[in-house]
Amino acid sequence: MEKAYILINCERGSERPVINQLKGLNDVKEVHGTFGIYDIIAKIESSKQETLKKIISGQIRNIDHVTSTLTLIDIGSDDEKPDLIPDVIPEEKKPLEPPDDVELEEDEDDFKQKKKKRYESVYKKRYRE
Repeated sequence: MEKAYILINCERGSERPVINQLKGLNDVKEVHGTFGIYDIIAKIESSKQETLKKIISGQIRNIDHVTSTLTLIDIGSDDEKPDLIPDVIPEEKKPLEPPDDVELEEDEDDFKQKKKKRYESVYKKRYRE
């Protein structure tokens, strides 16, 4: 099923009649008035994308008081699953592991002492003690 969302601008004050005309079209599934740049959003569905184009060009754009439209074609949902791609990482792309002879983690006491020295030096600079 092909879907599209049409953002519609219309002449001021003509939103309600345009919404009512849109609701009367067969392939229009939802219509909502909106605040913002666009006055109306409509959702249409059809079995073919070609039919969507005909509805937009031949019907929606020809409704009285419609001044412009912007069409967003739906690209699908999670229901339409693509072909599965195996999750295999080639050897040359795997992350490097650190060498065994390098110590990565600091000793906790070392960290605390460095933090204390840093705090003292900042404190002395600020308060000149």
